[in-house]
Amino acid sequence: MATPNTTSRTDFDNAEIGSDFLYLVSRANAVLANSISRRAMQALNVTATQGRLLYLVDRYGLSHAGEIARECNVDPTAITRLIDRLVRNGFLTRARCLLDRRMIRLVLTPQGQAVAEQMPAIITDVYNEVLADFSPDEHALFKAMLRRLLAS
Repeated sequence: MATPNTTSRTDFDNAEIGSDFLYLVSRANAVLANSISRRAMQALNVTATQGRLLYLVDRYGLSHAGEIARECNVDPTAITRLIDRLVRNGFLTRARCLLDRRMIRLVLTPQGQAVAEQMPAIITDVYNEVLADFSPDEHALFKAMLRRLLAS
């Protein structure tokens, strides 16, 4: 006698469904990142990644490369190269910590501060454009589902 299939359609046991889900999430992220980068490059002459780093330094007081690498889930050497570029382009400076001279702090320049302050508006504009066809209820549901996904 055959046993009935009790697997839920949301279990993602099927590799095709799972990869499709990951593909969609990945593509959605890429579309948003590309739109934000394009807008940030036009308005501020930085990429989305550069703008995010400057925002993290400004908003959350992250001032060490290791902290930023952990927050962005990126390899520290990649963050160091990004920081080098931002220093070279006049958005950041490096300063020795007063308490521990072995440590280097990142400090926003006035130009970096201006970018950090403008990034949230650029991100909000892109999100509003991308989600323009969503009803307020769909928008709220979408955010709630993403929060649940991140919490799991």
